[in-house]
This record gives sequence, structure tokens and C-alpha cells, in this order.
Amino acid sequence: MFQTADAEKNKPVRDEGMRIITYCLIGNILLLLLKGTVGLLLGSEALKADAVNSAGDSLAAVVVMLGLRYSLKPNDEGHHYGHGKMEALVSFIVGLMVLAGTVFVIRDAVGAAIYGETAPPSPWALGAALVSVAVKAVMFVVTYRAGKRLNSIAVMTNAMDHRNDIFATSGAALAIGVSMIGEHFGVEPLVRYAEPVIALVISGFIIKTAVSILKVSSAMLLDAAPDETTMEGLREAVLKTPGVEHISWVKCRQMGRGLLADVAVEVDGDIRVCDGHDIADALRDNVMAAFPEMIDVVVHINPHTT
Repeated sequence: MFQTADAEKNKPVRDEGMRIITYCLIGNILLLLLKGTVGLLLGSEALKADAVNSAGDSLAAVVVMLGLRYSLKPNDEGHHYGHGKMEALVSFIVGLMVLAGTVFVIRDAVGAAIYGETAPPSPWALGAALVSVAVKAVMFVVTYRAGKRLNSIAVMTNAMDHRNDIFATSGAALAIGVSMIGEHFGVEPLVRYAEPVIALVISGFIIKTAVSILKVSSAMLLDAAPDETTMEGLREAVLKTPGVEHISWVKCRQMGRGLLADVAVEVDGDIRVCDGHDIADALRDNVMAAFPEMIDVVVHINPHTT
């Protein structure tokens, strides 16, 4: 029988995660309208590009919402280990979206630097960029705290996307400000090159963050082992079990918000089968108690060989 209790256990996580991402989706749509309208009216390439970025953020939020809802479904006849890897898949998709968006930013920045495709700086454009930074800062703090609290890679990926937006829009605001200074003092290179140069610098940072997201999510998709501290703690919990004489192997992988472990140990070869089952149950209980995030532990009992 499958763990129907998981549905109730995951419900608070799903509800809070969905609520946070929904708020972020609304915020992204409002920022899209703000930056798109101001960018089109003033001819600001920086704001228009940032509006496109907000559209991508809105799409990413929808992807995360769908992935989070699916990943917290309990295991069933077709998915014996649950749906937790959907979080990693969603994070990987968002990481690719961030990389793709950065490619377009770099293309536009290089075009602006070569051909001088820059709009006259405007205080209204600067104001819209600063408002966007403030809103994104709030969204980042709220989403980051929720991701940590819920231990959700999908929510954390969304938070990292907000952080990227803070730097990107801050760069746009800085570029507009520097261009205004250059225009005021008649320094043409500042007007022409401030925005593309700052955009390229920030793009490098965003690429680094996107690669980090792809690295973490792909590790989960490929069943990579957790860090050595976790593995050592797992081995210690196994060895504390009475009757365990030797560890043959300890394997572990992440499944969504939790862990799955596979342990093989050696016990006295002369004990009864039922005693071996008791040792296996005690071992499982020890590991589950030491790691609250542990979903399940598969235990293999073998006779000890000298």
C-alpha cells in the first residue's frame, strides 16, 4: 500500500510554496507592465529588455508552480518513489531559461556598443528601474526564506532568479544614471557605452548563477550522492545499531526535498532470520531518527565473513 499520509504531510509545503510563487507571478506581471510601458513610451532599450526579462520570469514562475504541485504528489502505482525529482527538472529548465535570456542581453549589449543604439537617458526610466529593484528585493527575501524553510530546490531556484533580476535591473538603473551624467556634462562615451558595458558585466554574473542552478539540479537528476558530512553521519547512524558488525556499503541520493538510502551490512551469520529482521528494523529506525528528511532506507542483511 502506498503512503497516502505523504499527501497530508506535503500539503503545508505545497500550499505555502504555491502561495509564495503566486505572489511572485503577480509581481512579475506588474513589473512587466511598468517597465514595458515606460520603455516603449521613452524608447529605453534597457527597460524594454528588462520587460522581456520580466516576461521570462513570469513564465519561469508558472513552470515552478506546476513543478512544485506535481513534485509533492504522493507515490503511486506508476511512481513508487514519488515525484520529487520534478523539482530538479523544473530547476534545470529555469536554469536553461536564464541562460537563454542572458544570450539575448549580451547580443543587445554588443549591438548597442558597436552601433550606438542607445536611447536618451530619462529620469522616468531611472525611476521605473529603481522601483523594480525595490520590488525584486522584497520578492527575493520572501522567496529565499521560504525556499530554505521548505527545503525546496524549485523555490530556491526562483529566489536565485529574483536575485539575478536585482543585479540586472540595478545595472540598468546604474547605466541610465551614468548616461544622464554623461549627457549633462557632454561626455558622449558615457552615454554610448555605459549601458552595454554594465550589461555585459552583469551578464557574466547571471551566467555564473545559471550554471550553479544547472549544476545542482543536474546532480539531483543524476542521483549524485549528498555531501560527505551527510554520508559520514549516515554511516555513524548505521554503526550505532546493535548487531551490525560491518558495513558493506552505504548509498544515498536526494529525492526532491528528502533523501533515499540503500545500506548493506554484515551481521553474525549464526543468528536467526527473525533476529536479522530486527536488526534491519532497528537500523532503519536509527537512520530515520538521525535524518528527519530521510524518506526511506532499504537495508540488506548479509552474514559476516572474516
